Amino acid sequence: MIRRLLSYMFVTIIVLSQLVNVVEAKGFDENFFSNNSILFYDPTCPSETSDGIMTLTGKNNLENILQFFMKKGLTLAQAAGIAGNFEVESGLDPTIIQGGSHATAGSNFKPSAGVGFGLAQWTSGGRQQGLVQETASLGVDITNLNGQLAYAWKELSENYPQTLSALKATDDPVQAAVAVHDGYESSADSHEKVVSVRGGNAKKFYDAYVDAPALAGSTNGSQGAPDTSGTTQPSPSPSPDVVGSMSNNLPTDGSSTTTGGSCTAGGFSGGDLGKTTLAYAWPQYAVRTDQEPAYADAVRKAASLGEYTGGNGGNDCGGFVTRLMINSGFEKRYNSNGHGGATTAQEAWLKQNWTRISDSDVRDASKRQPGDVAVNSEHTYVYVGQIPGFGSKIASASLGGPERSPMAGHESATDTSFDWYRKSVALTEAPK
Repeated sequence: MIRRLLSYMFVTIIVLSQLVNVVEAKGFDENFFSNNSILFYDPTCPSETSDGIMTLTGKNNLENILQFFMKKGLTLAQAAGIAGNFEVESGLDPTIIQGGSHATAGSNFKPSAGVGFGLAQWTSGGRQQGLVQETASLGVDITNLNGQLAYAWKELSENYPQTLSALKATDDPVQAAVAVHDGYESSADSHEKVVSVRGGNAKKFYDAYVDAPALAGSTNGSQGAPDTSGTTQPSPSPSPDVVGSMSNNLPTDGSSTTTGGSCTAGGFSGGDLGKTTLAYAWPQYAVRTDQEPAYADAVRKAASLGEYTGGNGGNDCGGFVTRLMINSGFEKRYNSNGHGGATTAQEAWLKQNWTRISDSDVRDASKRQPGDVAVNSEHTYVYVGQIPGFGSKIASASLGGPERSPMAGHESATDTSFDWYRKSVALTEAPK
C-alpha cells in the first residue's frame, strides 16, 4: 500500500514538474497542452492586460468567446453552451441592437431599457446599467467584445451563481446551452427549441474545435484549426452550418484579436478609430514606405482572406482607408465588406451607403467629424480628428507621387475638389 502511494506521488510530481517547465519555458510545448485537452491557452500570452481586459487571440468572435470562458476555467463544452446562446441572441456581434441596427464604437452609445443590446441582448434597465458601468470601469467602449464578456462573467459569477454551478456540472454542450438559457437568458423559447437551436449551435461549435490544437498566441492560425469567418482552412473544419452562421462575425472593433500569429500584433491589441489610427499609421508625415507592424499584420491577414489591400503591399490610399474602416469597427461593411476595389469602386459604395457632405459643410472645418472620408478618382483619405500623439487630423497613404505608407496626412480637411462622405446616422442609431 505504501509502495503504491509513493508511486502515485512520484508520478504526480513528474506531471506537475512538466507543466511548470512548459509554462516557464520561453516557448511552450504545444503538444503537451493539446494532448492533455488544454485547448485555447498559450501560457506565453498574458491572460489580462494591466487594465484588466483579457488578452484574446482568436481569429474571430467565436474563437475569442470560447477562449475567454475557457481561460475562466470552463471546459470547451461549457464555453460552447454560452456561445450557442449568444449566437441566437446577437449572432456573436457585440454592437447589435434589437431590431437589427448597430451601435458604433466611440459614439457614446447608451442602451435603452426594454430594447436588447449586445452579446446577450441585455434588455432590463438594471442589467444594461451594469454593462455601462462595467465597460466604463475597464476603460473600454460599451461595444467592446472583451468588455461585454467580462460583464457576462461578472453576472454569472455574482448574480447567477446557481446557473454557473449548473453549467459547470455538465460537460455536454447541449445541456450546457440549456443551463445557460434557463438560468441566465430566460427567453420565451420552448424547451424543445432551446435544445434544437441553442443546443444545436453549441454542439456545432464544440465539434468544430474539440480536436483543434491551442488557438492562441504563437500557435494561432498555424494549426489547421477551423476559420469560421467564412474561409475554410485545412481539416478539421466546421460544418457548413457553422461557416454560414459565422460569416459576418469577424472581430468588431479590432480589440478582440491579433492578426499576425502573436499575442499582440505590433503591440496593438485593438481599439476604436483613434486607437486603430495610432496603431496603423505613422504619427508624422514623411516620405517613407515601411509600415507600422500592426498595419503590416492587418494587410497580410486581409490578403489571406482575399480582401482589398490596394497596391504596393498595402501602401495605397484606398487599401489603408478600407482596412482602417473595417478593422477599427467604424464601418465593417466598408468597400463591399472589404472585397471591393480602388477609389472609384469605393466612391460607388459610399454613394449607395453613406451620406454625401455638401460643399458648404465641407468648407466649414468645424463640421468635420472623425470618420469622414474624402475621395476622388485618384485618391482617398480620412478625417480622424484630434488624436493625442498623432500629428494631423488627417490619416492617409499613397500608391504613388510618391509612395507613402499610412501616416499623418497633409491633405486638407476642407478640400472641395474631393467628394466627402459621412456614415449615415440611420445605419447605427435608428430606432428598431
